[in-house]
Amino acid sequence: MKPVATAGASTANFDRPRTMQFRKRSNAPRPSPDQMKRQSDVLQSAWRHFGEPGAVIAFLNTRHIQLEAQPLHLAVESAEGLMRVERLLEEMTLRT
Repeated sequence: MKPVATAGASTANFDRPRTMQFRKRSNAPRPSPDQMKRQSDVLQSAWRHFGEPGAVIAFLNTRHIQLEAQPLHLAVESAEGLMRVERLLEEMTLRT
């Protein structure tokens, strides 16, 4: 004899409230327009220098001794940081 499904078991999934929200809202502050511009600029500079996604990502997310920081974080932080990262990219180009 087969077990009979109860009415409560078939509606168990419908008891939970549904939402259209796919991810939780972050409480982290959003970057300012200046920070977003600097991020775009450093990405473009790194892309021009390396020309491939893997190398760009590795460069931007790896701490460099000359900068004493990660290039992406440094560039987004201030205009001076962006200039330091771009200067490092220029020096790297001259060495090759």
